[in-house]
Amino acid sequence: MYVSKVKIIANKQNNIAKELSKDLEELGYFIVDKNPDAIIYFYPIGITIRKIAKNLKNKEKDPVIISITDDGGYVIPLIKEHWGGSFLGGIIADLLGSQLVLTSRTAQLGLYSVEEFAWVNGLDIVNKNRLLEIEKKLIEERKLNVFSEAVKLCKLEGYNVIDDCKDADIVVGLDCKDSGKLVMRPYSIAMAIGYTSSAPKESIYYSIKSTLKSIYISETRLDFILVPEIKKEDQKIKEIAKSLGSTIIYVPIEELRNKTQSTPSQVARKYFNIEGVCEPSLEFLGSKIILKRTKRAYGVVTCLGIK
Repeated sequence: MYVSKVKIIANKQNNIAKELSKDLEELGYFIVDKNPDAIIYFYPIGITIRKIAKNLKNKEKDPVIISITDDGGYVIPLIKEHWGGSFLGGIIADLLGSQLVLTSRTAQLGLYSVEEFAWVNGLDIVNKNRLLEIEKKLIEERKLNVFSEAVKLCKLEGYNVIDDCKDADIVVGLDCKDSGKLVMRPYSIAMAIGYTSSAPKESIYYSIKSTLKSIYISETRLDFILVPEIKKEDQKIKEIAKSLGSTIIYVPIEELRNKTQSTPSQVARKYFNIEGVCEPSLEFLGSKIILKRTKRAYGVVTCLGIK
């Protein structure tokens, strides 16, 4: 569900597009030429529509499409606004200092769509055939009841968390034996972290929060923090994990050998003979990487994965 492989299409002389590519990479996004999750066009909307019209085939499988004016003034998600377009568009608008233009009915009402609710809370929608009906109810009544016994949910306007699944429109973690409800299952959200012993606790904590913010996942949903086993005695990461309600996984150095990383760490190569501790740790856990290794505060490096 998460959008992190981005292709940017623009005129070669468009320096704003070049800067955006660099800025997104610094947040952990993958800038790709093939098989993107999202395609960003720096063209007028009319040109963008003509370029994409023949390639749109499947609503679920099509990439997010975002059109940006040549001058970077307006950012307009055109395709799959609910499936990451609004969030990626918002990040781009913040980076460029642009105006974000959202056109969905839920956006006009100032509400997150059901898909956006699932995104923020790290949830997979199981029975997508129920989406349209539940979304319609949200638009008409501006409120949905949500029951969750699986995870702590981020509080969002229009989503009322209740204690009885019988009255729920959305059920997280179990189906309540009612086919009329929209069922969601929690992903396992994992973040691998590399840092020196001199890194302040505040910088590590800030790096974790900024990583989650970079892809609009609630900090209440970080299930696992992965660090090398050499950090077993470090109290800073234990205190941070406790405050976030996360479980620490200490990864043996031997499990990180012979694993690649998008940007190898010279320090890790020199002292441990490995490519790095970040992406290899997520590979060890079996997670799909959605934000690659990137530097955050005070030299702290993070990457994010889901399973």
